[in-house]
Amino acid sequence: MRRTLAALSLAFGLAGCAGSDAAYTQLPPGYLRDAAEIVARADWSSPDIVTVTIAGHAFSPNELVFHRDRPTRLVLVNSTDSDHAVVADQFFTDIAVERISGGGQTTRAPWVGKVVVPAGETRELWFVPARFGAYRFECPVAGHAGLGERGLIEVGR
Repeated sequence: MRRTLAALSLAFGLAGCAGSDAAYTQLPPGYLRDAAEIVARADWSSPDIVTVTIAGHAFSPNELVFHRDRPTRLVLVNSTDSDHAVVADQFFTDIAVERISGGGQTTRAPWVGKVVVPAGETRELWFVPARFGAYRFECPVAGHAGLGERGLIEVGR
């Protein structure tokens, strides 16, 4: 009985976790083949900066506009006491990632599948949008998207 309760507690506790970043150094299926080259050509001295705050199960703003071929620094601020994350499946396949940074760590990989923003922390995703389009993003933590933690991305000129 105690083992069952302990297992259930662990399972429910993990269900609320955002996990860890998904950054890839090997080309995942469907991602940009030339992401590393795009990153290498970019001028990172003055990227566009977009800041998103996570609070009350919402992203603010929840409609983001990025410019194709412009280096961009997305600053994700988690003002809550729980972990959150950002996933944007199609968008992430269409960007070239320079790095993910925050919490005293930096991960350099040209592709990303998820960015985790621990409670009370700030994370940065440095990238170049390589394709025009409209995309959806959300928090993958169980129930968060249903509570409103989702939004739209537009990549234009």
